[in-house]
Amino acid sequence: MINAEKVFDIENYLKIGLRRKWYIIIPFVLCVIISIGVYKYLPKEYRAKTVILVRAPQVPEGYVRPTLTEPVTERLNVISQEILSRTRLERIIKEFNLYPEMANRSHMEEIVDMMRAKIGLSVEQESAFSISFEGRDPQTVMTVTNKLASMYIEENLKSRESRVEGTSQFIARELKAVESTLKRKEELVRRYKEKNLGQLPQQLEANLRIHDRLQEQLRTASDDLRAAEDRLVFLQSQIEQATDPVSERGRSSATLSARRSAAQREAGIEDPLVAQLRDLKQELENAESKYTGYHPDVADLKKKIAALTLRIKKQDEERERLLRGPGGVGSSVAPSIEPDAATEGLIAQYKEQYRENQSDVRRLKGDIVSLKEQIAIYQKRIEDTPKKEQEMVNLNRDYDLLRGQFQSLTDKKYQAQMAENLERKQQGEQFMVLDPARLPEKPFKPNRNGLLAIGALLGFGIGLGLTWFRESMDRSFYEASEVETYLKLPVVATILNLNEEEKKAA
Repeated sequence: MINAEKVFDIENYLKIGLRRKWYIIIPFVLCVIISIGVYKYLPKEYRAKTVILVRAPQVPEGYVRPTLTEPVTERLNVISQEILSRTRLERIIKEFNLYPEMANRSHMEEIVDMMRAKIGLSVEQESAFSISFEGRDPQTVMTVTNKLASMYIEENLKSRESRVEGTSQFIARELKAVESTLKRKEELVRRYKEKNLGQLPQQLEANLRIHDRLQEQLRTASDDLRAAEDRLVFLQSQIEQATDPVSERGRSSATLSARRSAAQREAGIEDPLVAQLRDLKQELENAESKYTGYHPDVADLKKKIAALTLRIKKQDEERERLLRGPGGVGSSVAPSIEPDAATEGLIAQYKEQYRENQSDVRRLKGDIVSLKEQIAIYQKRIEDTPKKEQEMVNLNRDYDLLRGQFQSLTDKKYQAQMAENLERKQQGEQFMVLDPARLPEKPFKPNRNGLLAIGALLGFGIGLGLTWFRESMDRSFYEASEVETYLKLPVVATILNLNEEEKKAA
């Protein structure tokens, strides 16, 4: 009988175990035997596994940049979605006649789901992964595993080729669109340059040089005009001296000058002072278009114009006085003297030179007008240069962006074409079978050792439970201490428990 107040040690437990050994041994043996029977009865599951190596590209990335750069795990997920689809798995089931016992009592979708659960995929390292398949027939398991490995390899090649071709086609379409836009922009730039030829920012230096050259030509033409006008005045005086009677040659130089001026006006020859005044007024107009009225150049030109106007006014008054005074236009004229033949020849020569100088004056005036028009044109071009430059900047900004995008897409197109050729020649990253699936020699399910261990533990536990129950129900005393505890009386003497042989011997 088990005493609740007694403290048990190892020796006591061993005594109980020896006393109740059959309560432990029999359940233990029975459970082990049952485990062996269960193992023999359960269907055997075999597993085959193949290892696939992810081989790096044979051409270094420094020479050909790969188009596909995602990790192996991501590509495996995509490929697995395709391989483990119902269409693919149903084709394998029919090809290898898998699960014939379920064909008549289960739907194909259930069979496909069960097969999908039997397929295992695991990435063992960065450059390798394994594919496994479970089934009851070892030969079929090996064959299906190798079939799955070949499908992964084929799908990887097809996927890579499809993606690099898609990338190449996409870049080609984008390049064509950018090229079309670039051509339109080039046409706009070309038309703008044709429309504003001579006013472009890059032609500013040439326009400045031409403007300076025209200014120099204008100054030269103005000097030539003043010289030609002086020659006209001189020839006019020579003609008058040659045609005037002898009494007229004694007049004063002031009266002759006044008459020459009057003759020049009648002949349409401009007075040098008047021409100078006109030039100063033109310079004042140009200066006022650039500067304010308080600018020193504007003020200086106004002073010169005022002084020159006063001088011309005094000159005109003096000429008018001389022409009306003694010996002038209203004075009596001395009797004329008929010129001789030599004098007539000299007068004719002077008149011919006078006509030639008149022609030169008209030509020079025309040249000066033309030069001023050209100077105004180039001045306008120079003034419009900042505006044209801003317009060119706006055009070239978009044009430069398109050119950069076009060049970038061109480089990417060549890279994509090289990557496509690399994939077609199977020189890129590939899946290669490193360890093909072999015929499994022993099943991996059910686990015999695990099943026996479970049976042994279960039997040992049942035995301990029965021993404890039997010991609890036993009312016998096996030690003197148990009697003293139960009777609360001391034990005076004990008699040994003799077995039958010992009793007969006694």
